[in-house]
Amino acid sequence: MTDSPEYTLRWRGRQFGPFTLPEINRQLDEHQIGMGHEIHYDDQWISLEEFFVALRESASAAAMPAQKPSLPQPAAGLSPVIAGAPGVLPPKAASLPLPFTSASAGPQAHCGSAVVFPRPAAPTAPAGAQSAPTPVTRPRRRLVYALLGVFLGFAGLHNFYARNWLTGLLQLLLSLATSLLGFGIIVPWLWALVEAVLVRKDGNGIEMI
Repeated sequence: MTDSPEYTLRWRGRQFGPFTLPEINRQLDEHQIGMGHEIHYDDQWISLEEFFVALRESASAAAMPAQKPSLPQPAAGLSPVIAGAPGVLPPKAASLPLPFTSASAGPQAHCGSAVVFPRPAAPTAPAGAQSAPTPVTRPRRRLVYALLGVFLGFAGLHNFYARNWLTGLLQLLLSLATSLLGFGIIVPWLWALVEAVLVRKDGNGIEMI
């Protein structure tokens, strides 16, 4: 047995790895990486989406059965073997029309004095048929989130940017309420400063970069 192949990943010019294919799948499931990351495959850098498409095509090509060799056509004037002497037809059967035969139909099965032809194989699905890749959400930028939290965090814009829709809406409503009551925006702004320092993941649980 050979070890599983390992691949190097790259994101925005920074390389890390190598990882085996199960490790890459695990990181995709945990949203640590996305389909936008690049992978070194066949001496070139391609996206993970293109990498998985290439793997499916290789697996489909390897799974295709080898084409059966065609049988030689019988010589003109010769008849198929029927019970009796090879190549000789009974007197009555000689005047009967012979069933159509084709070299691609495969070998004939003899049963008594009748010629039995195999049933045609069921059509198979095209090897190139593939399912469409699932779109992957790109991670948000940690710096953009922090700047929005410091300067416009009282309105919840940093949470809207990080897909925390409910939290952003609550901060916006709180800012409106405190402004109408004469307390200003100090409370939601302090709330946003704390989030700008502590929050590391967006609303989908993806680590911000």
